[in-house]
Amino acid sequence: MPVVFPKRPQSILTHTPIASAVLLALASPAAMAQDQATSLGEVIVTAQKRSENLQDVPISLESISDESIEQLNIQNFKTYTQYLPSVQTQQSMQTGGGYNLVYMRGVATGGDGQAITSQPSVGTYLDEQPITTIRGNLDVHVYDIARVEALAGPQGTLYGASSQAGTIRIITNKPDPSGFAAGYSLEGNLVDSDDAGYVAEGFVNIPMSDTAAIRLVGWAKHEPGWIDNVEATRVYPGNLADPDDDVTVNNAEFAEDNYNTSDTVGARAALQVNLGENWTVTPTLMYQKSEMEGSWGDDVNDFIPEAAGKNKVAHFRDEFYNDEWYQAGLTIEGAISNFDIVYSGNYLNREDDGSTDYSDYSYFYDLAWSTGPYAGTFANLFVDNDGNYLNRAHAYTADDYYTKTSHEVRVSSPQDKRVRGLLGFFYQKQYHDFHEEFGVIDGLADFMSMNFLEPESQRFPGVVYLNSMDRTDIEEAIFGTVQFDITDTLELSLGARYFDVENKVHGFFGFGLGFNPGRVPGSSDGDIQPTEPGEPPGGSGTFLPGGASWSRNGEWRCPSQEDRKDAPCVNADRNVSESDSVFRVNLSWKATDTSLLYATWSEGFRPGGINRNPAVPDYVSDFLTNYELGWKTRWAEDRLQFNAAVFLEEWDDIQVAFQGLNGITQVENGPEAEIMGTEMTLDWLPTDNLRLSLAGAYYDSELTSDYAPLGELKAPEGTPLPITAEFKGNAIARYMFPLGGFDAHVQGALAYEGSRTSDLDIDDANVFGEIPSNTFLDLTFGIENDKYAIELFVANATDEDTPLFFDAECANSVCGDQKYGVSPRPRTFGIRFKQDF
Repeated sequence: MPVVFPKRPQSILTHTPIASAVLLALASPAAMAQDQATSLGEVIVTAQKRSENLQDVPISLESISDESIEQLNIQNFKTYTQYLPSVQTQQSMQTGGGYNLVYMRGVATGGDGQAITSQPSVGTYLDEQPITTIRGNLDVHVYDIARVEALAGPQGTLYGASSQAGTIRIITNKPDPSGFAAGYSLEGNLVDSDDAGYVAEGFVNIPMSDTAAIRLVGWAKHEPGWIDNVEATRVYPGNLADPDDDVTVNNAEFAEDNYNTSDTVGARAALQVNLGENWTVTPTLMYQKSEMEGSWGDDVNDFIPEAAGKNKVAHFRDEFYNDEWYQAGLTIEGAISNFDIVYSGNYLNREDDGSTDYSDYSYFYDLAWSTGPYAGTFANLFVDNDGNYLNRAHAYTADDYYTKTSHEVRVSSPQDKRVRGLLGFFYQKQYHDFHEEFGVIDGLADFMSMNFLEPESQRFPGVVYLNSMDRTDIEEAIFGTVQFDITDTLELSLGARYFDVENKVHGFFGFGLGFNPGRVPGSSDGDIQPTEPGEPPGGSGTFLPGGASWSRNGEWRCPSQEDRKDAPCVNADRNVSESDSVFRVNLSWKATDTSLLYATWSEGFRPGGINRNPAVPDYVSDFLTNYELGWKTRWAEDRLQFNAAVFLEEWDDIQVAFQGLNGITQVENGPEAEIMGTEMTLDWLPTDNLRLSLAGAYYDSELTSDYAPLGELKAPEGTPLPITAEFKGNAIARYMFPLGGFDAHVQGALAYEGSRTSDLDIDDANVFGEIPSNTFLDLTFGIENDKYAIELFVANATDEDTPLFFDAECANSVCGDQKYGVSPRPRTFGIRFKQDF
């Protein structure tokens, strides 16, 4: 992982794992400052909720410092995880990074990320606040950040739910009463020698007295596009035997070059007040808004002829995504007698909405049903009020609202005692109101639209299928750690967490009155018909067993504002709760002043939950157990560092999401798996002007039991887990030299990720094919003095264009012939200017 030459004595050295001992003979990734360095320096982290030297922390931990963030031009989630070998991501073609699914150490199945499936297995924190929402983390713009920490392996005792496989922490720079400071940075860039973008950032630290200061930060960013939405036509064959049923659609009104643009603005404010010698109060407020247009998917198999070629698609509906959030936090730190007290209270409010093309779904259903006994049925379903066939290019729209409230209190005994400990209390409530409209068709007949019998204000014109639910997740926990110095060099640490979690879902899912896909071909009913008289709204398309749970005093639960504000009625109203404990044991030995060896046994968990389908049972927590050996060493008078860990993880009762009954996504506790791996870093200062480092991670995973949801074998024992490559690594070299009265540098940063599969289900993975390996090379040259800096850079210098991930508009069983590759940003030339005051 990247490391830096210290600009100040306390500057942070950063780390990442490496893949194999053979690579250790090579040099390693680095980022450096302009002052010459004679040693690697000390790294201070707070991963264990106390400040300590990274080399003294007995866990596999990667840290990217503020200097590294600046020197590697890290601005968002995608760029910092590129230099974290233990972290894997899954990106959506619709949101361009607004939602990223995050995994660590290969703990992934490839089927999560939906609104009512499992919680994430990796927790993301902004300072003291967990910022992982149900469908993914916040993509925080990275500027004026002290460091990013990645804690690999189960962190269940200290960080609780959604830290099953690891935790990522973004630590901001805090206000400093000791002096005024300010600065700004400007960047201009050109992508693919075509579209231009910019980044503008600035901060100011203002002392208000000897004991108080305020820090203000702001940023604005425009990311140019490189995907072209080309003009194309598509023929929907209603009935091959009757060409009059065909409907031809055109996307001319949506065609656009450089289709996938993104604009982000944001600000952060923090106040720090020192109340005497013992207490500090720090309120913070952060806001960010991102507006994205288009799609980040490339039509990799050129299914539509007009979209053949690099970075092209042919989409037939408007596509956009808006993500707006703010976070407010309050941290109080102090001491009572010789006990340290920390309180952290936080509130997150997030709103997003978007629309995406869904025409592949309707096209492939139309194609499948254009012949045989059901020929023309699908086409005939979608008509206007006069019975005319419609443009059946569907859209999918989503409107999501999240809140997250958390409170934590920690009490720590003196750290200089032979026996010391920490006791904590945690409460968190997550709320997610999601409204998803599928199959949105302009001009759809009233009788086919959702809730058409109600007053006009309660109708959903053109909406064929609707998910509209409230989800609430609550976690309460007590946790603690105890450290005991067996000798002056041998320490035993014990950790435990007792948790009580609850998951609730309330709302509606199903089809409109005029369309009843509970009777699609292959179903027990064997036909497609409008809803029968007397059936509930949505018919059996609402997937209720026998309709019994719909009755209230013998009558159907009819639509009303009281029942559900933005849906016909309520047909999902369930909750589940559970409690359990996780533990951690760690033994560390300070063999010398510059070497630490440790052994760890630890557990992590992910809460259970409910399935919206009333016919499907709940799922329970799954657990990850970790057995780990590691070492942290310094050599050659603090000029060479070698850290490593080897581990075995056992994953039990794995929560797997899949398309269940009636094509509705559900979660089931499925198979078990094992993951073996190694994570290593080598950082080297061969001269005072040159820094080299190498980092990587190697993983070997497999199922230890069959994966067979609903009794159908999908992946046999021995199948590797998806998403994670066997090897991911990076290398960075930075050389410093004087140039015309300035300090100059040249830097090369190389990041590699091996090939991997995209889904645990072998059939689905085979449809997409293997995600190919990728290699990205970034080059920079710059000069600077005490006040100014200017840098020229080339990002993705080799113009790597292999897909980062595969995606589709609907299930592989339906849209298997049309897949998209999430496209990396092409070669980008840029210039940055920075001034400090």
